Amino acid sequence: MYRYLTLLGLILATASSQAGISGQVVDDLTGEAISGARVRIQTSLAEPEISGFDGRFALPDPTDDNVTVTAVTPFDSAAAINYITGSAPAGPGDAIEIRLTRLPLADQAPYDPGSSVECASCHFDQFSQWQESRHAGAGVNPWVLDLFSGDGTPGGAEGFVFRDTHDADDTGFCATCHNPVADAQDPGNVFMNEVTSDSGLDGVGCLGCHQMAEVNENTNSLHHLGNTLYRFPEDSSTPLWVWGPLDDVSFDIMRASYQPGFSDSRYCASCHQYNNPNTGAPGQTTFDEWLASPFAEPGPGFRSCQDCHMPPAEQDGPISTLFGQPHRPAEQRRSHQFVGSNPQTLAAAIDLELHWQIAGGQLQIQARVINHGAGHAFPTGVSIRNAVLVIEATANGQALTQISGPTIPFYGSAHGGTEAGDVAGQPGRGFARVLQGRINGEGESVYPVLFIDAETVRSDTRIPAGQSDRSDYEFSLEGVFGGQAEVSARLLYRRAWRDLAITKNWDETPSGGPIEIEAERVTAQIDLNDIAGPVQMIPAMRPWAMLALISLLMASAWATGSRDHLRP
Repeated sequence: MYRYLTLLGLILATASSQAGISGQVVDDLTGEAISGARVRIQTSLAEPEISGFDGRFALPDPTDDNVTVTAVTPFDSAAAINYITGSAPAGPGDAIEIRLTRLPLADQAPYDPGSSVECASCHFDQFSQWQESRHAGAGVNPWVLDLFSGDGTPGGAEGFVFRDTHDADDTGFCATCHNPVADAQDPGNVFMNEVTSDSGLDGVGCLGCHQMAEVNENTNSLHHLGNTLYRFPEDSSTPLWVWGPLDDVSFDIMRASYQPGFSDSRYCASCHQYNNPNTGAPGQTTFDEWLASPFAEPGPGFRSCQDCHMPPAEQDGPISTLFGQPHRPAEQRRSHQFVGSNPQTLAAAIDLELHWQIAGGQLQIQARVINHGAGHAFPTGVSIRNAVLVIEATANGQALTQISGPTIPFYGSAHGGTEAGDVAGQPGRGFARVLQGRINGEGESVYPVLFIDAETVRSDTRIPAGQSDRSDYEFSLEGVFGGQAEVSARLLYRRAWRDLAITKNWDETPSGGPIEIEAERVTAQIDLNDIAGPVQMIPAMRPWAMLALISLLMASAWATGSRDHLRP
């Protein structure tokens, strides 16, 4: 009898363990079933279950006795009804009901949610990271204000000032991306230097992204001038209605909706891809550059914008500092520093190779700049960003005369520049997109101009993702007899045209960084005493690359020796 009772208990226990958590997702207002909802155990990395036509779902039993089960439908602006995430507590074998609250249909405007500081009370880690980002300073960016209204820095009124050269009612659309919460309530009509609201001065603050409910496929439109949908739901707690990439954020205070687009590169296109609304000339094309890159191809090498610029946290933890918040895996905790170009990221993304040989009394140099690690062109972003490759060759301390090869274009120097750092006309290359057009649509066509005045692209020498640029140079060795020669290649990344930086007296970036970064430098020492006739030399490169080349040569020599040994 005891054995039968034991067997019965085992059967019941097994049945219970296989029962799982079941239930139904319903509309909290009407009680009607909701189909197509994503149902999961909170913080799980497993694929969610999808509620059926009758709103029902079934989940396997959890490993814990007490879990939270969440449900939500993806936000869709075309849907008649959208919801925030709902939840219910559950345990093994439970049957539960999850009730979803509707999103309001009406929006509130005018509306100022206050400063992002208010978000820090619950999301301190994310706020602290954001404060260090360039998004945080976008609303009061001194460079942009110098260009727009001339009052960002003490020397900002010098040179080009948009409001001095354009119609009085022309906003230039600067606030569209730099003060998005303010401008979204009056699209295209906000003057950046007249923004006074806390949320507007925050720049791309917390709600600048998290109240952006949708980004459509019209990526060449400028942000909310045709590319994005902002929602400020009409309610006493409007700032708490937010959208995000997690489908299981359910907390009584927040009103979180699930927007899968937050994990898609197209979300970043809302500000990092646009054309001049009047002429169609490109402003930024970073999203299109990513689409054409190896990083956009499905497979193990796929990387979205977020994968590089919002990487996962180093360890598990909550996304809120409030007591009792769920402990999440690192994949669900993304960095909000939005790291861009700096000495470390440039060194990781860009390689520089230098090869040389002496032939016919000439020093011949080949340089290659390789964009292997950026998911977009080098350089990318606004058109004032540029890079120059500087090639220098000396023999016994004297500069050699260039016979052939490209020289650095005009933007290598300030206008008429003769100071250190001015390199236009020297051997080398320039990498930039130069826009051309008429200022305010009047007068002669000039270059370079900002996107708002651009009518055409005069030149585009930037290096696409996964590609390289090769340039060849020849220097005369006439009159050189023995001694030592030195060849160097320097790749300089500049965050602004040098002439613009000198004119505006910019000596650092708005975030306090250097305007110019030496991304790479390669040098080679050549003993001219031992050279007689043309000699092909080993490329000059960084130590790790040299070790790899030596290994390759040793392997090749071993293989050749093996083949010789096998010959009859």
